[in-house]
This record gives sequence, structure tokens and C-alpha cells, in this order.
Amino acid sequence: MGGNDGEWPSDDATVCPLCSVGCTLAPSDGEKSRAQGVPGPVNRNGRLCQRGIGAFDALGSDERLTTPLVRRDGELRAATWPEALDRAADALSTVADEHDADALCFFGAPHCTNEENYLLQKLARSLGTNNVDNRARLCHVSGMTALETRLGRPAMTNSLSGLSEAGVLLVVGANPARQQPVAFDSYIRTALHDGTTLVHVDPRENQTTRAASVHLAPRPGTDALVVTALCALVAERGGVDESFVAERTSGYGEYAESLAEVDADRAAATADIAPESLRSVADRIVAADRVAVLAGTGIEGSDHGGTDTADALINLLLLIGSFGQPGTGMNVLRGLNNEQGATDAGCRPDRLPGHRPVDSPEDSERVAAEWGIELPATPGLTEREAVERFGDSVHGALVVGENPAVEKRDASWLRDRLTALSALVVVDLFESETTEHADVVLPAAAGVEKAGTVTNLDRRVQSLTPTVAPPGDARPDFEILRELGIRLVGDAFEYEDSAAAFDEWTRLSPVHEGMTRSTVADGGVQWPTAGDGLHGTAVLYEEAFETESGRAAFTDIEANGTDSPSDRLALLVGSRAGGVGATGSSDERVHLTETDAASRGIEDGDSVVLRNDAAAIEATVAVDGSVREGTAYLHADVADPLVRDESATVRVRPASQ
Repeated sequence: MGGNDGEWPSDDATVCPLCSVGCTLAPSDGEKSRAQGVPGPVNRNGRLCQRGIGAFDALGSDERLTTPLVRRDGELRAATWPEALDRAADALSTVADEHDADALCFFGAPHCTNEENYLLQKLARSLGTNNVDNRARLCHVSGMTALETRLGRPAMTNSLSGLSEAGVLLVVGANPARQQPVAFDSYIRTALHDGTTLVHVDPRENQTTRAASVHLAPRPGTDALVVTALCALVAERGGVDESFVAERTSGYGEYAESLAEVDADRAAATADIAPESLRSVADRIVAADRVAVLAGTGIEGSDHGGTDTADALINLLLLIGSFGQPGTGMNVLRGLNNEQGATDAGCRPDRLPGHRPVDSPEDSERVAAEWGIELPATPGLTEREAVERFGDSVHGALVVGENPAVEKRDASWLRDRLTALSALVVVDLFESETTEHADVVLPAAAGVEKAGTVTNLDRRVQSLTPTVAPPGDARPDFEILRELGIRLVGDAFEYEDSAAAFDEWTRLSPVHEGMTRSTVADGGVQWPTAGDGLHGTAVLYEEAFETESGRAAFTDIEANGTDSPSDRLALLVGSRAGGVGATGSSDERVHLTETDAASRGIEDGDSVVLRNDAAAIEATVAVDGSVREGTAYLHADVADPLVRDESATVRVRPASQ
């Protein structure tokens, strides 16, 4: 079960805001600007990573927003809360009056609580639009789309605590030793000590690779091909769980025929990996009783839409019957602390709270009865689609804890789009590229400064406790959205506190049925609940998938690999670790193999220019064995200008040329 796992201290403890693992922490007794670990349901031994220890570091920054700002005579100037809230509400309502509700858009954030994201999407839909989204969805859209479409839920199928029961952990396109270090050390490394095999599939050698028994470093663009080849080898070696396939899947006949045509050796050659390594992994999978996949952003399609790699991994797990038990399943490692919760709360244009479709009459009527309004039935715009329409069909935006000015698109184009808005209201902790264009800026509280709940990467709803006060006149996002809602909608936003909004949300979300703030306060509860709010579910799909037939369908994969122009290198982008308040410097070097560096007349320590159609940047070279031939690795903070047009390749030349 995934309910309360023990007696956890809660008086002065809260959830770390810097990643999705959900560690418990509190201000250090000796140094209030630092955090100390508190034993909790995830970090049972009370450990924190370096980022977690620094969770309070940025809170007292002189750059924090501490008073509301409104634009007067072209400048943002200090204002009172009533003045700023009235100005924000008037600006948004004017857009709706002059155009219609669909001329507005609402952007939520994974740094906001479940209750805050719930209020934001309720505000959007109460005004008459489904144009509500959170950009964190884009980071894992391929994996989550595959999970939702094929299995039923856009969420991790299993739990961290069950990883110890896996015979093989297949980590694909992720570096949990770096990105989720407490979870890695507490659950994955412990499993390895007990005999679990870790197979790491990633074009770059990193911290996770060091713990792996096998490292497959396929050429970028060939992951789906490699996984499909593994499926073919597993079938060839008699590894298909025939009873599971017969009872719980569909479409196996046609899929088996397609596997019979897969040439694993040719696939290995295309991916530039050793055929023996591929066979070794297949043998380990066949020999294991249970296999779990841990996937990161490396499985995402380059177009933020293609699901080939995610689909291939699901095919593999279906083939061997590795769903519905501890130590199995498809487990997407989300990054930011409430990415899961923002989606669960309904901050997406096509789903109501609890992942119910906006165009479902039954689900829409249920929400409408609770809210006392008629809901819009047409799916709204995603954040990317809305930004494209700024100044065209979209004229006003409420942006909460987001910075759309730094999306992966041309910076000048984004500035033009933001300037074209008639009304832009931003709620945030710091000034940003987006607040430069805002009409109203409202100062928000950080995660450790407010009450509410968040949902970690394995679906555990956890309680937040304010451990420090927000600076100046900054307020929790919940209070800000409540006040805006009262001004724009009326009595439906007269909540006594965030607990009242939580109760309303859980009444409307079938997977959260019965949860209350008191039931999640002591260690948290994993959704879906048993209905009593006390007992959650650690493992999804134990008896059936949540599809119309109860079965999961195999799907054919068009996995032929992709070729890059010979003078270009595939760009590998490292993930950003943490979020607000994250500490530690990132590696600003570009990593190349000795072969790729030598062919370009480059040596270790040289300055080079990386160029594509979007931009050009200068960096220092590190020649090492951490990347495979044909690739260039950069941290996300450094690579940002290059990925604005989503180009997958770059040219690398000495800066002197």
C-alpha cells in the first residue's frame, strides 16, 4: 500500500522545493539560512542532497520581489495590494469583454502547490476558457502521453520503495544519481547491493553509469530502434510472458510479426553499439523475474511530441509481463517538485482535475455542479500554442511562477509576442525576462514559506508547512489567486484557506477521493486512494489497465534511426537540477570525444564556437570519455540559446577560425 509509512515529524518540517523526490527538511537549528534533513517517507534516514541543504539560500536574496508593482508611464512602480489586484483584474476582464474568454490564457507552475494550480485552472474555466497549461508538461510530454494513451494515467506506474524487488533496472535517458541523488542512494543503490542489475542507456557517461553493470551508448536518435531490437531478442530467446500477453494485452499477433523482421545486429550497427552488449542486456532481461524502467527527458521526442522511445519501452514491459507488481513498470523521473501535481490539479488545456477529459459531458457536469457554472467544452491552447497567438487571438495572460520569455524559441520573436499583449499579469518570486513586459507584477511566497500540498514523482501527496515568513509584502500564490478570483468571478473563490480548496479538489478528482489535508499530513498518501483518503496505491494496474478494454495494446514503432549531417554533432543537453533556490554552479564546458575534437583541430581547453540556425555561443572544450563519438554535450543553462529552434545538431569550430 502507498499510505502512511510511519510517524514523521511535521511541526516545523516541510517538503524540499528543489526536485520531485519529496524529501522532508526543516531550517537548521544553528543556521536558519540552511536546511537540515528530517526523516520522512522518502528520505527515511533524514539525508538531503547538497541542493536540499541550500533550499533556503535564495529566500533572503535582495533580488526577491517584496511589493506589488504596476506599470505607470512605461515603468513598473510600487503599489498597494488592493491597487495592484484591482489593476490586474480590470486588465484581464477588459480583454475578455473586448474579445472573449479565449483571448485569455493562464500559465501555472510546478513550483506552485496543488491548491494553487487548482485555483488557477478554476479561474480560467470559470471565465470561460480552457487555455490553461503548465510548461513542465513539455519536459515529459512524450513519456506521459504514451503512459496516458496506452495504460490510462500520465504518471509513474510504480513506487520508489518497490525498486528493490526488480531484477533489472533499465535506466534510459536519465541520470538519477545526479538529478535525484537521495532517491538513487536510498532505493536504487540499495537494490544494486542486493543483486539488482542496472543497465544504463544514454549516449553520455555520467554519474549513473558508474553504478551500471552495462552501459549502452546509442547514437542519438536511435533509442527506439535499440529498445525494439531488445524486444526482438527477448522474443527470440523465449522471454515473452505468454499468459500476461494473452490476458492483458491486445495486438500481439501483428506486433510479433513485425518483431520477426527486426535484425538486431543491423540495429546495433545503426546505433553504433556492440551487438554482444545488446544480447547481454536481452539475456539479463529474460533471466529477471521483474524489470523496471526508469526514464528521463532523454526519451522525449525532439519535436516534444514523438513517443517512439516511450512506446518501445512500454512494448518491452508488456512483452515480459512486467507491470502490476513492485519492482516493475514504466517510471518517468519528473524533475521539478510539483510537476505531477500541476497536471493532477487540471492545469492542462484538455483535462479537468483528476485527468478527466474536458469534452466529457459526464465529467464536465460533475465539475459544473460543484462550481455552479457552465464549463467550456472545447480543449484549449497549450502554452506553446498560446504564445504563438499573443497579439493575434490571445490578448491577455496570467502567468504564475513561469517565464515564457525564455522558451526554446527565438528571443526577439518572444519579446515581440509579449509586447503584443494588451494585459500581462505575472506572479513570481523574482523579476524576470517576462516581468519586463508585465502590466502588473505580484510578489509570491516560496514553497517553504507557505501551506498546502505537493505531489512527488511517485504520486505521493505531501503536506507543506510554512517554516519561514515570506519577505516584505510577498504573499502565497493561493491568497493572490483567491483575491483575483473574487474580483473576476465572485463568491466561488471565497475560500477560508487552502485546505478548503484541497477538499473541493479531492471531491472532483476520482483518484484523490477521500483525501483531506489531515490524512496527508503524516507522511502523505499516494493516489489513487481506496476512497477513504488514508490508504493509497503504490502499484498501478495490478489487475487491469485503465483503458476501455482493460488491456494495453502493443504498437508498432517506426524506428530506423536518424542521420546527422557529417559536419555536425548531435547536441546533448544536460538537465537543470532543481529550481527556485537551487545552488551549485553548472559545468559550462562543451564535452567532445578525442576523435571529434581532433578532426576539427581542437584540443582540450580550447575556446570554440558552437553554431546552428538559432544562435552561436562560445565555450571551452573538455576532451574526455564522457560522451560518445558524434555528440557534443552542454549543460542546459549554457545550451539555451542553441535550443530555441529545437535544432538537434550543432557545428563546432575553433573560436580562432
